[in-house]
Amino acid sequence: MGFRMKITGGPEEITFDEKSITKVDFNSVSPADSNARATDFGMDVKVWGKMLYKLGGEGTDSTLGLAAWSQVPSEKSDCYRNAQITVVSAGQIVRQFTLPNAFVVEYSEEVDDESGVGTFYIHMKQKKDENAAAKIEGGFGGE
Repeated sequence: MGFRMKITGGPEEITFDEKSITKVDFNSVSPADSNARATDFGMDVKVWGKMLYKLGGEGTDSTLGLAAWSQVPSEKSDCYRNAQITVVSAGQIVRQFTLPNAFVVEYSEEVDDESGVGTFYIHMKQKKDENAAAKIEGGFGGE
């Protein structure tokens, strides 16, 4: 099983393939103090991955794009972007999460100088008044 992530709507497209993403956590959260289905619910996605550095001009380092997006202030319209996370199993797409108005809640990078491997973590939320536009899809055919 593997994961892909594509972020669009900013100055550049940010993409990650199965080699980078190690874990994805999708959440749909209702208020805990509600006794019925609340209208005030939120959706978020947490993604963990490996930093695969691009050296010598052999492409772009996608984690630089994530770090830059995490710094975009709320006054700018491109703080909201389209985030698509795809789950792939045996060459087939089995699930796809699309948050069309995602924003960064938290972004971090961790680098270990002994192993030379870096990791990243991004926590994205869907803009609450646009929850109806989010999609969770599955049952796709083979690629």
